[in-house]
Amino acid sequence: MLGAALKETTGLFERRFLLNALLPALVLVGLCGAVVVGSTAGPQAGLAAWSRQDARLTALYSIAFLAAVVLVATWLSGMSTLLLRWYEGDWTRRPWRLLARAGRHWHAHVHAGLRPTELPDYQRLYSGYPSDVAEIMPTRLGNILKNAVLHPEERYGIDAALVWPRLYPLLPADHRATLAAVRADLEFFLTISFLAGFFSTASGLFLLATGAPAGLFLLCHTGGAAVALLSYACALGPARLYGEQVKVTFDVYRGDLLAHLGHEAGSEDEEWVLWEALAQQWYRGAPVAATVRAAAAVRAAPTPRQPATVTGGRRAWHRVRLPLSGWFLILAVLTGAAGASLLA
Repeated sequence: MLGAALKETTGLFERRFLLNALLPALVLVGLCGAVVVGSTAGPQAGLAAWSRQDARLTALYSIAFLAAVVLVATWLSGMSTLLLRWYEGDWTRRPWRLLARAGRHWHAHVHAGLRPTELPDYQRLYSGYPSDVAEIMPTRLGNILKNAVLHPEERYGIDAALVWPRLYPLLPADHRATLAAVRADLEFFLTISFLAGFFSTASGLFLLATGAPAGLFLLCHTGGAAVALLSYACALGPARLYGEQVKVTFDVYRGDLLAHLGHEAGSEDEEWVLWEALAQQWYRGAPVAATVRAAAAVRAAPTPRQPATVTGGRRAWHRVRLPLSGWFLILAVLTGAAGASLLA
């Protein structure tokens, strides 16, 4: 039984690497090579020159191409978490803070206009936005995943980032496989979006520098930007499904972790206090028994939290009625038109 589970998990990771890293890397490197050949020598001349090459040179070029594909695929495989954080809107460095502020203002404006009494708006609030406006992220993907991360804290007092590594190994194999499959679908679309955006930028700059035909520039630059935006939109569905699976995991299996640690959940208030005490133990090494009483006192008399508002900057970004994806589309169209006019 263990061998079958291990074999199934290994096969899943092999498929995950193949679909989310190797195949996208193969397409990217192939398209980059096609752009270089097509803009310099032309497709027919390039094929003719390839057919006239010595067999040994052909083999060396093929090995170099495959090596480039494997290197890009390996890099993509290791960057999946960082890529996910980027698309969530985790932009803390100075050049991106203005962009993050604009995205938060837009989504804060949308969040303020949703009415929980109406079913469509309630569904968006339930799975698409955190309940606290201070936790709003700059992107739709970030808000969907932030909603899932804050669910266990709001319901049970669980710090999801702290508890998840301890809970995940205790999950049944079929549930772990479901989580991994949904996460792989999410990462696939984000990888395609990132590579399409990179191809759009790199091919556009190269074609401008080489004076390529305007039609080829528009096909590569604008087409790549459209694929990047469409792939990001396609990632929102798997993100919602993954967020729901994360919620279900904490709702159903959190008791297994408590039992594994030798604790009982008890009532709702007792469970909340217990999770706070465990967090203090894991964070600072404090014994659970020594902190349960203090945590219970804090829980019994909570400090009211003032509702936060998203502020900052002199410009009224909340009045700009476009999400960041809309600005990305406008930028792609404008740069495409400018580049085509220069090459015409």
